[in-house]
Amino acid sequence: MRRPRVKVEGEGFYHVVSRIGGKRFLIDEAEKGILLGMIRASAAFSGVELYTFAIMSNHFHLLVRVPRRRMVSEAELLRRMEALYGRPRFRKVLEKWEKWEKRDQAERVAEEKARLRARMYDLSQFCKTFKETYTQDYNRRHENTGTIWEGRFKSILLEGSFRALMTVAGYVHLNPVRAAMVDAPEDSRWTGYGAGCKGDALAQEGLCGLVSRAYRSEDSTWEQARVACCDAMAGKVRDHIVVPSRSAPGSEEGPDSADDVVETDDKGRPIRAGSLRALLRLRSVGFLHGGALGSAAFLRRVERALPERLRRKAAALFDRCPFLALSAASGVRETPRSA
Repeated sequence: MRRPRVKVEGEGFYHVVSRIGGKRFLIDEAEKGILLGMIRASAAFSGVELYTFAIMSNHFHLLVRVPRRRMVSEAELLRRMEALYGRPRFRKVLEKWEKWEKRDQAERVAEEKARLRARMYDLSQFCKTFKETYTQDYNRRHENTGTIWEGRFKSILLEGSFRALMTVAGYVHLNPVRAAMVDAPEDSRWTGYGAGCKGDALAQEGLCGLVSRAYRSEDSTWEQARVACCDAMAGKVRDHIVVPSRSAPGSEEGPDSADDVVETDDKGRPIRAGSLRALLRLRSVGFLHGGALGSAAFLRRVERALPERLRRKAAALFDRCPFLALSAASGVRETPRSA
């Protein structure tokens, strides 16, 4: 039985994962670039903020923010359509609409615009757009048929706190390291952190947006974002932005040592202690299965907001997540496999 997907009305933060079906490794270096381009185009159309990503050979991870739904003006609608379709197809759509209007079929144009607007600010529509587009494009180029994906995507609703956002970002960025594809996260071209270190302006912009949101800072610099991400991957999820210094990347100062993380229950009593750095380098289902991740208070708010048909199912899944000082809406198991 499928786990209930947990989404919220209005602004939400999500860790999204989807895999290629049949245990196939279809996404080579060239395909990774094509897929990432489609993800970015879908985000630009949907109004979704892509904070960071990891594109692997048989799956991908995304960390995104879905803003609160708002009315999109005519000019913005056209701009987003061009970002999604590309100029040639965009012009064809405009020509079609012009023909409809000349035939006194303006209502058809209005209906199509309404359908486009309805696809915006929605996590499911965002993922559906680029997954379907990529499947169609892949099949055309490789003379393939059918879907290439293994079912629907998985998503975890995240609390918009520095601890939840930066911990999950660290987990996402370490995917190529866990898979033994690279020795260091900055060596990968296909994570937000690695791409940012190699000068990818869009990747840098996404991580600056992530760190600004996580730390309630209006305008984080790339250096601040880089150091915050490096610290998170090292298991030091700080409650403030570290000012870059000669010791960057990362910073060894401060009491929040990666080897001194203590997990507590809701009353503050210690449950276990261990290394967040070690956990981030293992495959952890608490980061991957549909549910929610955040403080216990956050999960209680999420549970209360769920429809009655999902509330009892989701409540049964709320478990503690080792080493994170967080709670997760799924159990956590650790195996030495990449994820």
